[in-house]
Amino acid sequence: MLVLVCLVASSCQSGSSPTRGSEDTAQTKSAHSRQTWCVARPDSAWKRILNGHVVRLSRRISIVPLAVANDGRSFFAEINSKAYSGVIRINALSSRYKKIKRFSDPVNYQASGDFDGRWLVWAEYHSLYDPDDFTVWSWDSRTGRLRELGAATRSPSGNFWPSALQAPIVHDGYATWEQGSGPNGLGDVHVVKLATGRDRIVRRGHTGGPFLVNGPRVIWPESMKAGALTIMRTVDARTGLMVATPPALRNLRGGIWPASNGKSLMYATDIQKSLWWSPSLEVRPRRIFRTRGYNLLKIPLNEIWARYTSFSIPYRTYLVDTVAGRYVRISPGGWAITGPKALVLLTPSAKKANHAITDIFFLPLKSLPPIPPCGGG
Repeated sequence: MLVLVCLVASSCQSGSSPTRGSEDTAQTKSAHSRQTWCVARPDSAWKRILNGHVVRLSRRISIVPLAVANDGRSFFAEINSKAYSGVIRINALSSRYKKIKRFSDPVNYQASGDFDGRWLVWAEYHSLYDPDDFTVWSWDSRTGRLRELGAATRSPSGNFWPSALQAPIVHDGYATWEQGSGPNGLGDVHVVKLATGRDRIVRRGHTGGPFLVNGPRVIWPESMKAGALTIMRTVDARTGLMVATPPALRNLRGGIWPASNGKSLMYATDIQKSLWWSPSLEVRPRRIFRTRGYNLLKIPLNEIWARYTSFSIPYRTYLVDTVAGRYVRISPGGWAITGPKALVLLTPSAKKANHAITDIFFLPLKSLPPIPPCGGG
C-alpha cells in the first residue's frame, strides 16, 4: 500500500530526495509554503470515535484494506483465510463479503489498488520479497467483469525488470501504472481505458510511478538524462499526447510521494519527511507538515475526499480537515484510507506476521465530530 516515486528514475531507491537547492527553488521561496497545518488535541468526542465501529470480521480473519467504496457502507480488501484468500468487497456493517478474485497462492500473493467509484484496479504481487513480479487486474462494479490488464515482464536473465514501487491508479475510467521494460531503470508508463481494456504505452524512458488528475491527465516524474533530477511530465489520458504539466507541479524537481482526488494535491518530498498541499493544481503547494527525523509511512492516492484525508508517521495516524487546516490523531499507529463517504482504519497488529489479524474500523464521514481548535499534540 505504500507509494514511492523515485528521485532519479534511472536509479530507483527508497530514501532518495531532492537536493536542498532544488527544493528551495521549487517550494520554500514562497512565503505561504512555510505555513503549516496545526495539530489538535483530541477532545472527548474524538477519544470515543472508534467505539462501535470495528469491522467484526477483522477480529478473526486477516484483512488488509485496498480502497473505500462510494456507498458509505463497504470497502475493498485483501483477505487471507483457510476458506478463501483473495480480493473482496466487504460490507462493514454485516461483515459479509463478495468474492472478486481468488489468490492462486494464498501464502505469497498480496494486492494493492485503487477505486474510482466504478472500477477497482489493483496489482497482484506474486512474491513477499520481489515487488517486480505482478499482474494488474480490473473489476467493473457495475457488470462484475474481471479483466487482466497487464503483467510484469522478464529480462533475458530471467529476472523481472524493476518497476516503480507504486500500485496502479484509477480515475475517471482510466488506469495507469509504471512497468519496468529494460536495463538501467528503463520503464513504460501504461494507460488503460477501462471500458475497452485497451492498453497504451504513453512513455518509455527513465520514468517513475504515474498518477491521474482531472482531464483526465497522467502525470509522472522522469529523469531526462542519467543522474538528473526528475521533472514532472504529463499526457492526455484519452489521446496519449503530451500536454502542459499543471502549475502546481511544473517547477518541481526530484521525487514525490503523491495523493490526489483529481483536482487537489498532496505529496511528500525530502525522503518522505515534508508534506505539501495544494487545493488546486493551478496553485503552488505549501508545506503543511514536517516530520522530526522519521519518515511519513503512507499517503493514500486519490483519497482526498470532500475535506478529509489522512497521513501516518510511526506510532501515529492522523485525520486531516483540509478546509480547517487541522489534523487530529485517531490511532497510535497503523494507517487509514479515506473515501467519499467513509474512512477505513487499520490498527497495528500485536505481533509481526505475514497475515496478521488486527482490528479494522469503518467510520462514516458524517459521523465525525469537528476537529477541535489546535493547541497540543
